[in-house]
Amino acid sequence: MRIARRLVLPIALCAVIVLLHAQWLPSVAWFLVRAEAPRPADAIFVLGGDQYGERILHAAALARQGLASKVYVSGPAGIFDHYESDLSIAFARRRGYTDVTFVPLENDCKSTREEAERYLPEFRRMGFEHVLVVTSNFHTRRAGRIFRELGGEPEIHMMAAAAREFRPEDWWRRRQDQKNLFLEWSKTFANWIGM
Repeated sequence: MRIARRLVLPIALCAVIVLLHAQWLPSVAWFLVRAEAPRPADAIFVLGGDQYGERILHAAALARQGLASKVYVSGPAGIFDHYESDLSIAFARRRGYTDVTFVPLENDCKSTREEAERYLPEFRRMGFEHVLVVTSNFHTRRAGRIFRELGGEPEIHMMAAAAREFRPEDWWRRRQDQKNLFLEWSKTFANWIGM
């Protein structure tokens, strides 16, 4: 009887967690999303790492709204001997963004930190005061932190491109969303401890 009484509270707590999962699970994902409202800037910078073109299309739409005159596109090498920037820009043009000025930034960066370390000094040199950094929704908090850690000018404003494989409101229903959440939380934790 004593063992049964000890189990009542943990079992009840587990039942509440399971029954209310739709109320608390979204917050696990929404924590990763830290984006700002679009605003005029000196440039738009698209981070590499998008295989569906969501980032480049979001950046192109922001440019078309007149928020910046140029879209700088990070383009890591390695996709069948092509730079991601070249593939992204061609994709956006095929989607009708022929009126947007894209600037490819071919590089060998392997991480968001490497992109920030490489291009923030360039943006400073060009005299930029405000840059809209476009990335996937789940990547905005960590990317923003990295850019701000490297600090100062230009002021960074994070723009979230909706990701087809990450919907914070019900991420636990799809395997790829689950994988993206796990990977981004792993990278966020590693960033917190300085890895």
